[in-house]
Amino acid sequence: MDFSEIDFSKWTKAHWSLFSSLAVGFFMWGIIASIAPLFYPQVNQVWFLVVPIIAQLVGDLAISRLSDIRLGRKGTFFLTMGLYGTGALIIFGVSQAVVSGIISSSSPVFLPLVVLGIVLGYLGIEGEVPTALSYAGETMPLSLRETMLVFLPNFNNIGAMVAAAISYLTYYLSSSYLLELRTLGILAIVMVGFAIVMRYLTPESVRWLVKAGKKEEAEKEIKYFVAEVKHVTSRGVNKVSLGFRYAFLSIIGVSQYLTYGLMAYIIADYYFHGIVVDEIVFIANLGASIAGIIASFLVKYIPTRKFAVLSFLGGTLTMIPILLLVSGVVPFSLGMFYVILLFNMAFSELGWATRTVLEPLLMPIKSRAFYIGLIRVASMLAYAGSLYLTSGFSATQFVIYNLGLWALGLGGSLAWYYKGYDTNMIPIEETAGDTAYIERKE
Repeated sequence: MDFSEIDFSKWTKAHWSLFSSLAVGFFMWGIIASIAPLFYPQVNQVWFLVVPIIAQLVGDLAISRLSDIRLGRKGTFFLTMGLYGTGALIIFGVSQAVVSGIISSSSPVFLPLVVLGIVLGYLGIEGEVPTALSYAGETMPLSLRETMLVFLPNFNNIGAMVAAAISYLTYYLSSSYLLELRTLGILAIVMVGFAIVMRYLTPESVRWLVKAGKKEEAEKEIKYFVAEVKHVTSRGVNKVSLGFRYAFLSIIGVSQYLTYGLMAYIIADYYFHGIVVDEIVFIANLGASIAGIIASFLVKYIPTRKFAVLSFLGGTLTMIPILLLVSGVVPFSLGMFYVILLFNMAFSELGWATRTVLEPLLMPIKSRAFYIGLIRVASMLAYAGSLYLTSGFSATQFVIYNLGLWALGLGGSLAWYYKGYDTNMIPIEETAGDTAYIERKE
């Protein structure tokens, strides 16, 4: 099948439904991923932050694998939506039960039920992410592919920012973490309802259907993603082994995943208290959200290798003034800390954009979602270990640790700059080394 019709098509109604479906999924990710860190001051136990990561690992590998071999991209979304929808219902239900006086927050069933809801939410959301990136990479027109692979995941930051704003307002008005939990649960349920409609309207990935041997279905679905077709000349790429591509993505993944999580959430939980926790989470995700919007328009014009280096270089450099502040070399000012954190998280978003563009474009279609999930395993394990490791750090040691992680990502991006290749306006079969596979199947 000639995928160039998809690659060079104009935007269609099907692209709008796919866009809306993916956007709400990433927004939900931001909401659900924020619940544990925002509720952490009520629990104040590191295990409460670590347990959801186990669910992330399961979703990341098991659900992404099901997407590749059986469920497809669209089918996977209904499974993941069911999981995080159930999690949201549990979180809302248990918090409502406390408000109604059915149980108390000190009841032995309260915290396990909250953890169950969070775990189911993480299981669904993290299982959805590799599938969503695969879906977008396989389906979006080349002229907008990189833009969409940055703009859509940025809804994660927007969701986290909204969660922090809700948490801030509810805590400011009530000083109640329970009210925060209840409100976030309601928001998650509403968003699931919207997702049901949009995902029903979204066609399946044509590339996945062809890979699965369902060519008749692919021929039916392709017409939804094709309007006026305008071909342009695309470049070739260097031959780089799958192992090197995987290693590069794993390295920058560890760097970006940890520096974002530690600086957007954990530094607030470990070293600050009260409403300042919500302020830090909000500021961090505000910076990431703004940068995500800007990056989505720039990424199609900047070669991806340069984009990667600039992202991790900026993140490394902006950690230095944060280190000067927390170490006392410069008198600490919370306002100055917020300003520098905002810029640091903006570069974190650029690093995240590098990942969301390159992960689907560098991994082969035969196991694309699973490979994307596999790349994230090192990040999640390192993050879980870092939560325990840094819990005993001073603030200065914590920031030095993050500076080292940023430098790791910079080293990985420089290695890719010299040995890798740019992906702009190149069909995904070429960027992922799938050319021979596709030709054999045609």
